[in-house]
Amino acid sequence: MTASRLQDAALARFAKQGFDATSMNEIAADVGIKKPSVYAHFRNKEELFLSLIPLVIEAEQEYAKSTLRGGDDMKQQLLAYLQGIEERFNSSYRVQFWVRILLAPPVHLYDMVMDPMHIFMDDLERILKNALQASPLVPNASQLSADVLAMTCMSMIDSLQSELLFGGAKKYQRRLESTWAVFEAAIASPSDGNADN
Repeated sequence: MTASRLQDAALARFAKQGFDATSMNEIAADVGIKKPSVYAHFRNKEELFLSLIPLVIEAEQEYAKSTLRGGDDMKQQLLAYLQGIEERFNSSYRVQFWVRILLAPPVHLYDMVMDPMHIFMDDLERILKNALQASPLVPNASQLSADVLAMTCMSMIDSLQSELLFGGAKKYQRRLESTWAVFEAAIASPSDGNADN
């Protein structure tokens, strides 16, 4: 139980302050224990940090699977997922941690962070592809396959996360509106070219 509380406290600290600015003393104090007690659960700050990666990956996988299901309202599901980048970032330390380490992991932990992240990104692309294939967005007037649309969505997600973290909410919103307008045009129905179908 204490290990889980330490992970929750560490998640909040790393999300707000980053890896380098967070101390084990702060994490211990947040949980209400002495620093030496932390080492009964985690050997060092790196081990505690890395223990969070599978937890956030699992949560993000579940969120993607529950949001991106395919079907007639796939376009709305995609838009909700993209809009949720900012909404979830603003309301969740877990998502703040996720975005920050995805775009700027600690240099000395880069491979240990990014190797599982790359696996997750492949999984997310598969989730998107399967949902798109099970929707009326394929076929479309642009003759874009589910593969191409899934990779396009991945590019949009990467771009929006980066803009939110480094450019702020206003620039994120502008980028979302612009990229979504292009995406809507690309997925127009082959029957009449209307992006609302």
